[in-house]
Amino acid sequence: MTIEAALNTLASLRLASDLSFTRDGDAVLATIRNASSEAGVPNPSRIWRFDAAGAQQLTDGPHTAILVRPSPYDNRLAFASDRDCPGKFALFLLDTSGEVKGIGQVPGTIEDLRWSADGSSIVVLAADRGLNGGATRAATRIWWGDAQEPEITTGDTVRRRLFRIMLACGTTEEVGPCEHSVWEFDLVPGGAVAIASHDASERGWHHAQLLRVDFDSRAVTVLHTPVWQLQGLAASPDGSKLAFVEAWASDRGLVAGEMSILDLVTGQLTEHGRDQQFNLTSIHWLCNTRLWFAGWERLGTVYGVMTVDGEIEWQEREDATLGDGYAARIVVSANGKMIATVREATGMPPEICWKRLSEHEWTRISELNPHVVSALPDYPDVHHIAWRGKDGLALEGLVLLPRNRAYQLSVPLPMIVDIHGGPSYANKYSFNPGGALPYVLAGFAVFLPNYRGNTGWGQEFARMNLGDPAGAEFDDIQAGIDHCIALGFADADRLGVTGSSYGGYLTNWAVATTRRFKAAVPVSSISSHVSCHYSCEHDFHNFINGGPLTEKANMLVALERSPLMQIRDSITPTLLIHGSDDRCTPVSEARQFYAALRERGVTAELAIYPREGHGSFRERAHRIDSWLRRIAWFEKYLKLDEVAA
Repeated sequence: MTIEAALNTLASLRLASDLSFTRDGDAVLATIRNASSEAGVPNPSRIWRFDAAGAQQLTDGPHTAILVRPSPYDNRLAFASDRDCPGKFALFLLDTSGEVKGIGQVPGTIEDLRWSADGSSIVVLAADRGLNGGATRAATRIWWGDAQEPEITTGDTVRRRLFRIMLACGTTEEVGPCEHSVWEFDLVPGGAVAIASHDASERGWHHAQLLRVDFDSRAVTVLHTPVWQLQGLAASPDGSKLAFVEAWASDRGLVAGEMSILDLVTGQLTEHGRDQQFNLTSIHWLCNTRLWFAGWERLGTVYGVMTVDGEIEWQEREDATLGDGYAARIVVSANGKMIATVREATGMPPEICWKRLSEHEWTRISELNPHVVSALPDYPDVHHIAWRGKDGLALEGLVLLPRNRAYQLSVPLPMIVDIHGGPSYANKYSFNPGGALPYVLAGFAVFLPNYRGNTGWGQEFARMNLGDPAGAEFDDIQAGIDHCIALGFADADRLGVTGSSYGGYLTNWAVATTRRFKAAVPVSSISSHVSCHYSCEHDFHNFINGGPLTEKANMLVALERSPLMQIRDSITPTLLIHGSDDRCTPVSEARQFYAALRERGVTAELAIYPREGHGSFRERAHRIDSWLRRIAWFEKYLKLDEVAA
């Protein structure tokens, strides 16, 4: 198989999300989309129903359907779709006859929705036009209709707001909060609880509070002001308690930490999980006294049942990814007897699986990607490795090796060190660990290091790099490379380095401060903590550098740990790849690092892709072209042909 054919196969993956059980618990609902789209065309998704008998597509059409939610009262399904206005998601109902009907008039684009307990109304969270998506959603501007000329940015008039839609008549009313922007919500009697901030930008998310909103009076009560970031809001069935996850997180969608339970009657806050060496990402109430949880543990997923007192009744751990890679997720049937998830593991692409509580093994109920497995007969060998950081810290990662290649004859391979982003993330057991399969299929060894600051080893570990960007964490990576060389996996004279987002930042740091690597490919990278902080949409830099950059000590850290400020005798040939519409790490970061390298006579190339945002590219042609460029760059400078010879 040619590398281009392999790239096309990976681009043809079908992905499932928005899982929920039908009301009777006999089937799982999901939205299904392709991993990539065609040029300039939004990636459509469809609603499907999966059960033991097979799969059934429930929606069709040229546009996208998301957020499928079954009614608690009857067999109707609610979902959001942009079928009437591309890019703007409105509310629709699907009945048992297959008829789809739009309902309500929401001025923004719907990002989440909840049925009321009696099924008479639906509350939606809608984003106004002109806001931005988070890094885990490509960090592009939310817009529909004609282009805005000039583009106006304001923090005063656009927000994420809650609306209640009465299903009998379609009446729509804004239910608050009036002066906050809502990031997540759940319903309680008389209103909602919400993670919200006054600042509607992604910067505001980093400082959001927990609020209670009364729908009738629009009164807002602050329930909790956290030290870190919040995610996974879930109200108990009787509305008396609230569970959520609080943790340091570099990006919205990546919160992984400890579970807190707030008693809405007494105001008492209890925290659970500080003694656990894993990080929770999602919670679901089984009843008023017991909760389901899911999270990351080391390179795999942990899930189980916990009481409101913090006692773990039972749990299981798997060397697999359950969820979407950003957050571990399991959905539970209304009767609490069945669980379902999107599961992927080594050699197994994402598929929907379910099981009864009494069962240990998952049963696959989807057939989304059998074509991918059959098309990749040379799936690589995946090795778990463990090493010690510079100060003796225990660390883990993965090494991917081409199947049946020269390493089996004790010939070290050219190795690409692929550094993950976040840094509130980690490489895990999955079908495409770290997104690095194309490199291995092209013949390279790949090292995927998990360095301090990663999720899956507890909160203390996750905060070890705060105030020390590119410090001990970079030493961790260097020590891991030494270990790979000692094991015979890698040729010390033919090392490449790459990474996306924060991984792109550490790649730039490697280029600026070492001569160890023969080639580098930073993707969606950061070259300056200062310029990125003041041109991006989030507040990550005010945490990773130890605190607000308005304080001199933190500004000095930001300056000293910026690759742009450290370029002196760099020689590493560098290919920078970036999306033009990225608002998390703006394209100016790549432009200025490219210019700085060229100014010093370093071989450099800059590839900017139109219509693309942060991280993985959406358009198939862009995705394949960028991978062919990366592989060709490493082949040129790591001389892969010498191994083949």
